[in-house]
Amino acid sequence: MKYLQKIYILIFLLLLSPIDVILAAGPPPPPPNPGCWPPPCAPIDGGVCFLILAGLLLGAFKIYTSFKRKTV
Repeated sequence: MKYLQKIYILIFLLLLSPIDVILAAGPPPPPPNPGCWPPPCAPIDGGVCFLILAGLLLGAFKIYTSFKRKTV
């Protein structure tokens, strides 16, 4: 009788042991994408237009002054 109890307990423990693996929590989800790093991001869409315009004006001024020097 004690032999059967030991077998039942052994079978019960063997069947119960995978439950720990089944009920284990998975890894946490990844954090949401902030979009840019570091968080206080500066927009570049407004200032780029002014920089391009300033570069065009400076280039036009340089070309104008170089033609003006050649004619004198």
